Amino acid sequence: MRKTIAALSLLLVAGGTWAQGPEDYYKRLAQQDMALFERYDANGDGRISRSDILGHIDLLARFNDIDINRDGYITREEMQTYVERQYLSRIASTK
Repeated sequence: MRKTIAALSLLLVAGGTWAQGPEDYYKRLAQQDMALFERYDANGDGRISRSDILGHIDLLARFNDIDINRDGYITREEMQTYVERQYLSRIASTK
């Protein structure tokens, strides 16, 4: 019963997120990714490594997609490029 309630709650939250429209949804994802970058750039040097994000499975899974030059670091610029490709370009296509 609890699993069913939890699953329904998750569906309602996810549905509510999308119900605001794809533009808001993608903007929120873009903001979340940039906030993640700032969170894990603890020393403020403008880049994060795999070791900085150990335990964040989602970001680790996307690391190679974001690290464009394959130098082992995600820079703020690389994250911004990724965000633009993944989310902001989708906003333009929804209009």
